[in-house]
Amino acid sequence: MNQAPLLGRVIFSDWHGVLSRDPFWTSIRLSATHPLHAQLEAGMAGVFDPARNTANEWMKGLLSSEQVIAEMGIQLNGRFHDDFLARRLDVDCARMKVNVELFEVLRRTRAEAIVVIATDNMDCFARAFETARRKRRRRKVERQTLADWAVICDDIICSSQAGTLKSEDPLAFFGPWLAAHAADFADALLIDDRADNCAAFASQGGNAIQWKMGANDISEITSQLRQWLDQDQHVAATIAAAPG
Repeated sequence: MNQAPLLGRVIFSDWHGVLSRDPFWTSIRLSATHPLHAQLEAGMAGVFDPARNTANEWMKGLLSSEQVIAEMGIQLNGRFHDDFLARRLDVDCARMKVNVELFEVLRRTRAEAIVVIATDNMDCFARAFETARRKRRRRKVERQTLADWAVICDDIICSSQAGTLKSEDPLAFFGPWLAAHAADFADALLIDDRADNCAAFASQGGNAIQWKMGANDISEITSQLRQWLDQDQHVAATIAAAPG
């Protein structure tokens, strides 16, 4: 985790369902003519089968991407190198399309709060995000992908690194980052599409906004964010003005 100076407030934003809806291996799974399309679709259905625990173990770092790929048992038939799926997974993660409207809103709030991606996600996602941040590319083009926007964010908390999911143990997920930045849940806001994640964050004293890409209007999140930022400023000003 990066040791960034704290501005007094932090906005944690979920990724999938909030900032993007792209699945893993988009270049294969969204192409019905790709030679591996059918096998990969079937393999991923197995990974996310509720009767199995593979997806959760992957998200909590108990399984690596390479282990999950091996478990799917996809036959490459000599047409591709053995590491093709692993390499394509990282490339497609970096190319995930983002919700540009919301990212612009978050970018503007960075003058008042730190912006951190907080995601129940896999090692491949964390790796793609951190690789993009190291490159820090700032091309003068329309930013539309994870790689373009990773440099805009201040940091990331990923469940595969935290070892737990947000709703499972919010203190273990968010606590180390907050402690490292001399902050508390009361200083933070979570934007997430899942009610259980929002409830878990609020149970620790944090603020939460449930918002889903495609289901909620951008004006809703803009208004609620502004209200939270203004309210926090008002409390700080009241405390500062109080007699000693």
